[in-house]
Amino acid sequence: MRDTDTHIGRRTVMQALAFLPAAAAALAAEPQSPATPRDSWNDVYTKPEQVVSPYPNRFLAEVIRSLRPGRALDVGMGQGRNTLHLARSGWTVTGVDVSDQGIAIANAQAKRFKVSIDAIVSDITTFDIGKDQWDLIVGCYMGDLVISEAARLAGALKQNGVLVVENYHRDINRPAMVGGEPIGYPVNALLNTFAPLLRIVRYEEVKDFPDWSNQSLEVPLVRMLARKG
Repeated sequence: MRDTDTHIGRRTVMQALAFLPAAAAALAAEPQSPATPRDSWNDVYTKPEQVVSPYPNRFLAEVIRSLRPGRALDVGMGQGRNTLHLARSGWTVTGVDVSDQGIAIANAQAKRFKVSIDAIVSDITTFDIGKDQWDLIVGCYMGDLVISEAARLAGALKQNGVLVVENYHRDINRPAMVGGEPIGYPVNALLNTFAPLLRIVRYEEVKDFPDWSNQSLEVPLVRMLARKG
């Protein structure tokens, strides 16, 4: 091999190496397709680590013990933990969630438990929940959607139907103790939203174990049971 060949070869390699950081930066700078809500929740529900409790919400389980089973709607059913518990308790349940992967898991569990559920892939903001349709509506850990959809949820309840809500509580005097920015409902947000629409049967702000994230850490939660009529 001639020296000129060696020189040219080394120069080519060095030029290529010098180009790599710029190419990487250019690729990183290219706009990426934003993840849809369905993509985001599919990622959550298919992760190997457990970020949501596999068990039904304790507040919901307590409430339904005193209710006669009827038609129930689970808003944001996820992997179906509450939907399945209601079905196993004798309720006719429809669960709605934007995550098709979460609903696939719920349907598989329903088959395993030999119970019937109606699991629908849909965004609750566009799903027709009807009027005077439901004896029970569940909105556990649905965040601002419960408040923004309050009028629709109240209208969808039958007379004497009940709404069950649990979520993080945003304590204005301290962080929500779940890491990062404070999350959850501001003080009295549920009361101010639903008092004109439903009769508040039970409302409590507690420090308890959440259904999401670190379930071994007590955090501020808010719970509400409200009835139509």
